[in-house]
Amino acid sequence: MTHSTRHSSMRRHSRLLAVLLSGAALFSTMETARAQQTAAISIDVPAGTLTRALNALAGQAGLQIAFDASITQGIPTRGVSGNLTVDAALSRLLAGTGISYRYSGTSMVTLSKANGADLASGEQTALEPIVLTGGNYYGAGDPSKAVIGKETMARMQAASIPELVNYTPGVSMGGGVRLQGQTIAIRGFARQSDTRILLDGAPKNFEKYDQGTIFVEPELLKRVEIEKGATSVRYGNGGFGGTIRMDSKDAADMLKPGQTWGFYGKTAYQTANRQFLETGALYGRSDFGTPVTYDGLLSLTWRKGDDMRIGGGERFLFSDEKLASGMGKVGAEFDGHEIKASVLYGESNNWGPVAAIRGQIDPIANDIKNYGYQEALRRRLAWRELKDFTSTFEHKYSGDSDLVNTRFMASYSSTQQHATRHGNQTPSASVGGYENDASYSDIHVELENTSNFDLGGFGHALNYGLQYNAHKRDISMFDIANSTKPEYNYGYYAPYFMPEGTQDTVSAFVRDTISLADSLTLTPGLRFDWVRSEGVPNAAPRYNNPALGHDYSAVDHSGFTPAVSVAWAATSNIRLFADWAYAMRAPNIDELYSTQGTTTAPATSRELHIERNNTINLGVDFIFDDMMTSGDTLSARVAVFNNHVTNPVTRRFGGRNLSGMGASGVDWYWNTPAYYTSGLEIQTHYENDRMFADLGFSIMTGTRHGAVNDILGPKTYINDLAPTTANLMLGAKIPDWDLSFGWKGTFVKAQDKTPIRQYLGSTYARPESSGYAVHGIFLDWTPKEGFMKDTELHASVENIFDKRYEPYLSDGIAAMPGRNFKISLSRRF
Repeated sequence: MTHSTRHSSMRRHSRLLAVLLSGAALFSTMETARAQQTAAISIDVPAGTLTRALNALAGQAGLQIAFDASITQGIPTRGVSGNLTVDAALSRLLAGTGISYRYSGTSMVTLSKANGADLASGEQTALEPIVLTGGNYYGAGDPSKAVIGKETMARMQAASIPELVNYTPGVSMGGGVRLQGQTIAIRGFARQSDTRILLDGAPKNFEKYDQGTIFVEPELLKRVEIEKGATSVRYGNGGFGGTIRMDSKDAADMLKPGQTWGFYGKTAYQTANRQFLETGALYGRSDFGTPVTYDGLLSLTWRKGDDMRIGGGERFLFSDEKLASGMGKVGAEFDGHEIKASVLYGESNNWGPVAAIRGQIDPIANDIKNYGYQEALRRRLAWRELKDFTSTFEHKYSGDSDLVNTRFMASYSSTQQHATRHGNQTPSASVGGYENDASYSDIHVELENTSNFDLGGFGHALNYGLQYNAHKRDISMFDIANSTKPEYNYGYYAPYFMPEGTQDTVSAFVRDTISLADSLTLTPGLRFDWVRSEGVPNAAPRYNNPALGHDYSAVDHSGFTPAVSVAWAATSNIRLFADWAYAMRAPNIDELYSTQGTTTAPATSRELHIERNNTINLGVDFIFDDMMTSGDTLSARVAVFNNHVTNPVTRRFGGRNLSGMGASGVDWYWNTPAYYTSGLEIQTHYENDRMFADLGFSIMTGTRHGAVNDILGPKTYINDLAPTTANLMLGAKIPDWDLSFGWKGTFVKAQDKTPIRQYLGSTYARPESSGYAVHGIFLDWTPKEGFMKDTELHASVENIFDKRYEPYLSDGIAAMPGRNFKISLSRRF
């Protein structure tokens, strides 16, 4: 396919920028300053067991705390709260326990008994320390956050990020079993722009039609946070459903006690698609006798599977996958400075349906007659080459003053997909032509500071900053069916429904966490976003005709996002919270500059207004220790949410919406009447020395004023509501054998809250879905002693009864895996 000089230049500049960002860590000059632990922050650690208190402190202070479970077992604490330094908080929690601490870096704390050896040194102990990386079971007390840690990730053995987050209440996966067709929906928001995805802080903004959203290898990650809703001014312009933050592994996560370097290997297999996984990592951390501590990690992963076997035994044709991924990461810490730089890359190539989000592939009867069965199948497919790249650089500094705690981050990320049809075909532009390229890239920069001070008798943690994001879409296609027509530029142009363009966003935010009392915090915030979008005129004159309303010139959108959060620890066991925000979303490039030729609504949509979401979360946390046995813990969260979205951007279609609009100049997208979504989410976790149990439950509803294809019609359901869902898990532990095992089940109610049976809904709505129950069992063995120490074995059988089921967001065309045996074996050397 012919590529323009402009595209080639863009790619060269992108690669150069990526190299500069990645290499910056090697040449950055670090100033002398005090360590991070001198900064005062707002801390609220309730009374309870010392282990739980240290876990809460780790989350609030952004620390890793390493210790052996035996030195904290059975020790109670009265808790600690106030505007304190980390040193002060640790000293109060550990007072009278005989436990001391030391810093192994700006964010790693190691505990030891006063009469014992330092646990991180590896002396006089062969036990592996527990490492707390912050957060309780639901995410450090953040009312809208759920956390998936490394233990859960190892147990799930997920092959993709959508599969990994699918068991979180309020979060759903769409698209089925094909990796390049999977999507994520949160709280009834299923558009790509409604789920913000960040990898090490870098935004991932792939929005190609029917081609999935995220292609990062889960093996590269140590932690995934799901912040549901749009109530944080830390983020802006979109993300009405929520934000998914993924943190990649680094050396500190992999090293054994006393190690300065090590190697990690893992092999895994699953039967449903006969998939093999091989991964290896080399890593190290040392100060080399200097004041600077360096660390680095190099990781490679290879995943390959055949066609997926769905419930009942049928093979889902052309659902095979091959994904190769790699990561390089370096860092340095010195006297209050912390520097990290990373490069992550993944590549996937395979044959698949033109729209990756679709069902079984059936050949056309006439093609079978003319070409034979195999060739007839191939003519329904496209060869896709996907390349996903992310590069980040981050610098944190805690200065001499409590007023100076800075963070700078810069990143470059891109996702590129090249698709080619097979054989002697003349596919139309509506399915991407004979060949097409799509590249979505982002340059992102953040600069922020946190100042801790007392004012008016209250403690304040004032966080403020600036952000800049440059998003670019490079799209090209070869429309062989129109290769002889000048009005189509002889077949070389961007698809009319996937225009090229840029979108630059400049933002500023401020939020102040105010400690009104030891148990009450108030966090008001304000954000401003200015968004400038500009399309690239289509090379085909048919889609670049001013007389029909084709206008690709720049347009600006801007708005403030006010927000406020309140958290009150009513008792040491009960915490109530409330979040509110008036969030905004500017129209994206597709919505602004998609166009048609001589049809009823051919014009670009530069007159679109920003969407607004008046959103609120309310909830309560319950945390109880020593409920039934000594040392057990029961945690529960009940949360309700409501989103009221005004000026939603919707594609204009339907005879009632188009009647009387004339023959030209009508925008293809427009702002339609408001809609709302609301729901209830419940999470519970119980654990003692011998057993554990989890329950996740979500239910939601939502209604729009009018219908998508007739805005003056009666009220209808929202199209993307997830059905009522419950996830349960019961497990047992055998501590002497370092073994745990259990059962898990997913129970989904039939979904009839869809507009398909409501007023004209059959022309656009998702079909109803049946309810289902899916069961599985698992076993985890993580020996702490003996020759198998540092080895992990995880095994599970999913969908034991081989149930065939089709989740609601798969539109009734994509079934899920059948009975699937998974096993993985890993070891640190």
